[in-house]
Amino acid sequence: MKHMYDQEAAHLATFNSLIAKHRVRPTALYPLWSVMATGLGWSTAMMGKEAAMACTEAVETEIGGHYNGQIRQLVEMVSAWEAEGYDVGDEFRDLIATLSRIRDEELEHLDHAVEHDAKKAQPHWLLTGIIRAGCRGAIWVSERV
Repeated sequence: MKHMYDQEAAHLATFNSLIAKHRVRPTALYPLWSVMATGLGWSTAMMGKEAAMACTEAVETEIGGHYNGQIRQLVEMVSAWEAEGYDVGDEFRDLIATLSRIRDEELEHLDHAVEHDAKKAQPHWLLTGIIRAGCRGAIWVSERV
């Protein structure tokens, strides 16, 4: 768990740095998402190890898919620009590599959760379904607000 925590802290630091460097406005809902994520983590932990692992499984499944979409879009943009003869430069390649690394680390967390009894949470399908839907909704709203 400490390994996952350390990686998540590094992910947050990486994104905060990128936000500042590129002057990107983060979602206005970040404070709400932070409170809700903490509540979700605590509430599933109170339900037991299996529920906490099911929560991790659900969240990382959605996050992994979200990263895949972002990476795919960036790769398509770079490919199109290069096909038009533009020199894209290293910054986009570095961003793609950073997102790919972070995505892979998130998917390690997913694997860890499954290996540590996420599927034993009862009812697994309902718990993970609700959490995944909430994550998809939060991502959708955050992309617009």
